[in-house]
Amino acid sequence: MQKTILSGFVILGLLSACSTQDKKAILTGKWQAVSLENAQLDSLMTEQTHFLDTFGMNTTAEQNLAMYGFINIDSAREVLKNEMTEYIAMQDHAVKNTWFDFRKDGMVIMNFSGQADSTKWHIDDEGKLVLDEPAQEDEMGKISMDILSLTDTMLKLQMTEQGMSSIVIFKPADNK
Repeated sequence: MQKTILSGFVILGLLSACSTQDKKAILTGKWQAVSLENAQLDSLMTEQTHFLDTFGMNTTAEQNLAMYGFINIDSAREVLKNEMTEYIAMQDHAVKNTWFDFRKDGMVIMNFSGQADSTKWHIDDEGKLVLDEPAQEDEMGKISMDILSLTDTMLKLQMTEQGMSSIVIFKPADNK
């Protein structure tokens, strides 16, 4: 009985080790970010759009002056809508100009819209992608990301930071 249980644990251990090795093999190479999903940010943008659509519409010029310090609400609305459009375009540009190059030696070269960096990477026992980030005073910090999906054609990573969760979808870069 004990040999059967022990054999079962050994087989499970080998299967999970193979799984980690398979993930490492598939992950090794260059990945280009193609999109970002963030439900909280999407909700915030929807709220902001609704606010801008109704901003100053139900108040008098005097009330607008008292609340906002100006009465030309149409111009302000247009400026704020343009700023939001520019923000969305900048975010899209940043995502589409981000790539990770996972190397076999455990190093990853990362480029965030022209800002290059490198660190060590590995897949932990839970199957998460871990980036070892240098912290202050020579301490090592870690960034842990859930691998939601990994195939030879797509990588889907979930990052959670300060209570906000984002999913970044990557595809193999042209030279992978």
